[in-house]
Formats: sequence, C-alpha cells, structure tokens
Amino acid sequence: MAASHDRARVGGALARVSHAFSILIAALTFALPGAATAGDVPTFAVDPAWPKPLPNNWILGQVGGITVDWQGHIWVIHRPRSLTDDEKGASLNPPRSKCCVSAPPVLEFDTDGNLLRSWGGLGEGYEWVGREHGIEVDERGFVWVGGNADNDNAILKFTLDGKFVAQIGKIAPSLGSNDTTQLGKPAETAIDKEANEIYVADGYGNRRVIVFDASTLAYKRHWGAYGNKPNDDKQGPYDPKAPVAQQFGNPVIA
Repeated sequence: MAASHDRARVGGALARVSHAFSILIAALTFALPGAATAGDVPTFAVDPAWPKPLPNNWILGQVGGITVDWQGHIWVIHRPRSLTDDEKGASLNPPRSKCCVSAPPVLEFDTDGNLLRSWGGLGEGYEWVGREHGIEVDERGFVWVGGNADNDNAILKFTLDGKFVAQIGKIAPSLGSNDTTQLGKPAETAIDKEANEIYVADGYGNRRVIVFDASTLAYKRHWGAYGNKPNDDKQGPYDPKAPVAQQFGNPVIA
C-alpha cells in the first residue's frame, strides 16, 4: 500500500512538472518584449502566470504547434498521447492519483491566458492524426491541423468551435512527392488570404511544397527545390565539395 501511495505522489509530481514545462514553452513563445532603447537588442521576460490554470484537472502533453489568429488569440495543439500513465493518473481506471487528466488536443487562449475553447481528437467523419503537429488559423474562421506520425499524411480543416469541415489526404501510407491526393507527414501550413490558397510544407515524408484551394481543397500546384519536379531518391550525407543538391532533403519546413 505504501508503494502504491509513493507511486501516486511521484505520478502527481511528474504531471505537474510536465504541465509546467508545456506552459513554459508557450510562455517563452509569446513573452512580451522588455524595455529597450533604439538600437538595443530586444529583451524578453517569461510570464510564469500565462496561461491561467486549466480547468477539469487538465494538463498538456508535448506541444506540437502554436499560432496566433487575426484576433490575437493564441492557439495551441498538444499531444495527449505523449503523457505517461503517471502524468495522467487521475484518468486511469481505477485512478492512480488525484492529478491529472489530459486536455483536449486543441486549445484557444486570449492574450491574458484565459482558456476560450478546447476540442479535438477522434470523431465522426474524419481521421484524427496519430501525433499532433502544426496548427494554423485563417481569417475566414477555419482551423487547420496536421500530424507527423508514420501515416499522418493528411491535414484536417475545422471551424473555430471544432466542427469538422474537410480533409486533405488520408491517414494511410504516402504515395510520394508527386501524388496530388495524399500528403507526406506535412510539417507546416500557411494561408494566402488574397488568393484563398493553403500552402503545405510537405514535409517529413515528402520533399515538396504543395498548394490547394482553401475552400474547395482542389489541388493547384506543387514543386520541389528550385522549382524542380520533386523526387524521393535517397540523398547521401552532406558533402560541401559536391554540387548543390537539386532536391529538398527532409524535413521540408516553412
């Protein structure tokens, strides 16, 4: 019995450390610049109180992406499955400890650190990713999320409230850098508001940039390094004396 209580105490401590570390990542990313005179190097200070404590005994796992929307709200996507049983002990059956429970994968905060919305994970009509990676919010009010597990060859589109809209690609093996229906563990996305297009840095598996219509998700175009047609031939180790490689290596990131 004593050993069980010890494990519970350790589990709770680990969970609190994990939570603090995840919050520190977000705080470092969005820390406000300190006072500086013209010509000085900007300085930054961590706000240890951002965000405010999460409800429902929630904690974050590994943070897989952060973005700021047109309202100045901060969106975080994290990886609930990165939490160990000791860290999420309160969610086990029977509970291992009083702390903690994984938060939903997607969370929206205001600039003061108040939680505004949270959602994500498995649902009807779409395939959720195996390892959450990357998040983008466009000015039309849509949230784009991706993943980089072995078969995470898709991007999902949701409303701000988490209602599924559409999916590019599938959670299935990649079809290579010249296939126009499937992605390859996309690393990042960016929205061209004027053209209403989504650019995908594709990625950890493929070796290209690919563009889709942001409304219809119709394929528009893709290219590899220097505008070349991409290929998936394995590249050797970097050699500074060799000619410049004409293809992207992995990952292709924004």
